[in-house]
Amino acid sequence: MKPLLTLSLLSTLILSNSPAQPDSEHNCFSILVGKKASTDGSVFFAHNEDNSGENFVDLHKVPRLQHAPGEKQIFVNSTDSIDEVPETYGYLWITGAAYNEEQYLNEWGVAITSDASRSKVVNGNGRIEHNMRRLVAERSRSAREAVKIAGALVERYGYASSGRVYSIADPNEVWVFEVANGKHWIARRVPDDEVVLIPNYYVITDFDMSDTMNCLSSPDIINYAVEQGWHNPDSAFNFRKAYCRPDRFYAPHNIFRKWIALNKLSEKQYAYADDFPFSFKPKHKVSIQELMEALQNHYEQTPFGTTDSNGSPHYNDTMRICNRYNDFGVVTQLRSRLPGDIGNVMWIASRYPCMQPFIPWYYGLNNIPPDYEAATYTDALENYNNRRREYRKLYPGQGCWIFDDFATKVDSSYGKEITALRKWKARFQKDIFKAVKPKEEEAAKMYKKNPAKARQLLTDMTN
Repeated sequence: MKPLLTLSLLSTLILSNSPAQPDSEHNCFSILVGKKASTDGSVFFAHNEDNSGENFVDLHKVPRLQHAPGEKQIFVNSTDSIDEVPETYGYLWITGAAYNEEQYLNEWGVAITSDASRSKVVNGNGRIEHNMRRLVAERSRSAREAVKIAGALVERYGYASSGRVYSIADPNEVWVFEVANGKHWIARRVPDDEVVLIPNYYVITDFDMSDTMNCLSSPDIINYAVEQGWHNPDSAFNFRKAYCRPDRFYAPHNIFRKWIALNKLSEKQYAYADDFPFSFKPKHKVSIQELMEALQNHYEQTPFGTTDSNGSPHYNDTMRICNRYNDFGVVTQLRSRLPGDIGNVMWIASRYPCMQPFIPWYYGLNNIPPDYEAATYTDALENYNNRRREYRKLYPGQGCWIFDDFATKVDSSYGKEITALRKWKARFQKDIFKAVKPKEEEAAKMYKKNPAKARQLLTDMTN
C-alpha cells in the first residue's frame, strides 16, 4: 500500500475513534542542532511557541537574585513548594499568557523550552509542572546539570500533567528530556553531528541505560512500562512507543510537521508512514537561516499546502509548523567561542515567523525596551502562578499587540499581500545579518577590556 494512502486511512481511523483534541493542545514545534551539525559550530535550537487565547508575549532580563533562609517558591495552584537557594542565576525570560508559554536562556548559556505531549500514564499524581523550567534556569550551569536537576525534581514531586518534551541546551550539548505523569522521566543527549525534530509527541526511541554519558532516566522507566503491559522485556526498549498516547503518536498534525522538516534537512528522504528516527545526520551543515525558514513552513509544494478563501495557510484543519496559534518563533544560538554575553542569543520573530524578521536579543543586553517588557520582571515573578489574565487591558501598550493585529490584517488578504511582504522581510533580515556580524566582532574585542561598554553596544544595536 502506498504511504500516503496508508497514512490517510490511519489518520481517518484515529480521528474517528479519538475524542476531539482541544486546539490549545496542538502546541509548539522544535528543531535541535548539535554543534558539529551547524555551519558555524553553534548549538542551535529553533522553536515555535503556540497557544490558543491571547497572544501576549513579554520579555524580561532577570538578574541574579538573593533569597532569605526559609524563602520558598510556590508551585502552580499551591500544590507544593521548594526552598529557594541563597542565590539564583540571571536569565533572559520570554513569558506568555499561559503557564506553558515560557522560554529561558540563563547567564551560563543554559537554554530550555518545551513541547506538549501526552502519555499513557493516568494516575501519576504529580505536583510540579511549569516551575521546573524556571528552577532549571535559576540553578544550572550546564545542560547536563539541568537534566539532572529536572530529573531530581520529577522524582521528588512527580510531574503534574500527562507529559511534556523539554529541550535543554548549552553551548556544548543538547538534551531531550521527556516526562510522563508521576515520577517517570527519560533523557537522551543529541549527538553533536545530528539533528532532532520535536512535534507534540515523545521522540526518544532506543535507549541504553548503561550509557550514562548519553542516556539518563528515572530508575523505573522500563520496569513500569513492563508492569503496565506497554513493553515486552524480551525486545529493545522504545520509550516513544511504550509511553506515548496513541492519539498523539498517530496524530496527523504531528506526523506531517515532523515529516516536512525531516525531508527538508535529512539526506535520507522519508515517507509519511515511516518510523521516524530520534535523530539524524543532516544532508549538509545547518545554518541559522535554514532554521528560520523551517519555522515558517506551511507544507508548501505538498498535498497539504491548502489555504482558506483569503489565501491564508494559517487557518486550516491540519496544523502547520507556522500556524494560527503561533505566539512567536525563536532560534536560540549558543556559541562557546565567544563570551556568553555575546555568544548566547535568542533570535525572536513576533507572532508569525512567515511575516516577521528574526531580531537578535543577546544575553548581555542591559535592559529590554519598554515596548517589549510591559511588566517589570519583579511583577512577572510575583504573578508567576497567576496567568490567563486580560492582558490587553492590563498592558495595552505592549508591542506584541501590534504584531498580533498586523498578522490578523495580513491573514485577511494573505494571497494579495504575502509576496510583497516576504520580499520586504527577506531584505530586512539580510540587512540584520549584515549589520550584526561587524558589531559582534567589535563587541568581542571591546569585551576583553571593557565588558560594560560591549554590553551597551549590544543593547543599542538590538534596540
